[in-house]
Amino acid sequence: MNKLEHIILYILRRAKEKNKTNLSKIELHKLIYLLEVESFKFTGEGFFDESIGFVREENGPISLGVYRALDNLMDDYIKINEIKKPDYPFARHCISLVKEPKKYNIDDSEILFINSVLDSYLPLNIKALKSEVYATEPMIEVQNEERKQKVKFLKGKRLNFESVTLDEDLVDVVAS
Repeated sequence: MNKLEHIILYILRRAKEKNKTNLSKIELHKLIYLLEVESFKFTGEGFFDESIGFVREENGPISLGVYRALDNLMDDYIKINEIKKPDYPFARHCISLVKEPKKYNIDDSEILFINSVLDSYLPLNIKALKSEVYATEPMIEVQNEERKQKVKFLKGKRLNFESVTLDEDLVDVVAS
């Protein structure tokens, strides 16, 4: 099991601990995306390796790496249920944790970082989470490009995390 798969399972565990047992694929993508943005903001570097890469899709950033990880975890560690609500025409694909690994392959410092990000974003509903994602530099950059090109969205456009502004105050705190 790779690191991304361990992190996905850990996110699902934390969501379950916070009584959020119906985390959708879209929410998971947004949370993982925000982990990457926050990492660039605080360290100037990505939290994940480049294989995860996020691209612009209609519902915001997605990663084929996350989809592959979910496929690898299916049946043994997670299950995905389609949940329909009467007030929404589309089914949500909700992920639930069915089994945890014996040990998470995540460093203590990474767990602290993940927890701080999840504590900020897990309580948000999907609309508020989407607003947070769309207010990040990579998404603002792609939305500006979409406006210039006068297109609804640039499907498949790779998002640029180098545009995330480093928070110099936090870098000083972390360094000391």
